[in-house]
Amino acid sequence: MNAKLQKKLYEKYPKIFQQKDMSPRETCMCWGIATGDGWYWLLDHLCASLQFNTDENNRDGRYPQVVATQVKEKFGGLRFYTAGANEKQDAVINFCCALSYHICEECGSIEHVRQTDRGWIRTLCRKCYRKAKCMNILYKIKRFFRLTKITQFVRKFNK
Repeated sequence: MNAKLQKKLYEKYPKIFQQKDMSPRETCMCWGIATGDGWYWLLDHLCASLQFNTDENNRDGRYPQVVATQVKEKFGGLRFYTAGANEKQDAVINFCCALSYHICEECGSIEHVRQTDRGWIRTLCRKCYRKAKCMNILYKIKRFFRLTKITQFVRKFNK
């Protein structure tokens, strides 16, 4: 996620993202929110729901403060790891993680969304999939020419 959107979430939900400034020995939140920008609104609604339930329903202590320990994309889906969540809060988190498989992680579209079938599994809409495919082809071409230049240099050096 880009720094601007990540900062917005950190400022809006400081209690949930209180571990963001801790060291890597203590938390994985030090690496930030490792998802595409398209899931920003999903994360925003998830955090809003969690914080609302904590603030409004915590009179009897049933809703502890949820603290994010890691937020990332894995196998094309959202992973939102926490400390201190109860069953109902876990259900909300699991629901949002399940929804992420139907939302493009790059642009947030919900139309024509699918998972990539090769390499790193990502959840993308048709437009972002094509863009990613082109970028992958360009990367392979660039890598091929870089390897070709290295091979030519080695051959020249060994003569």
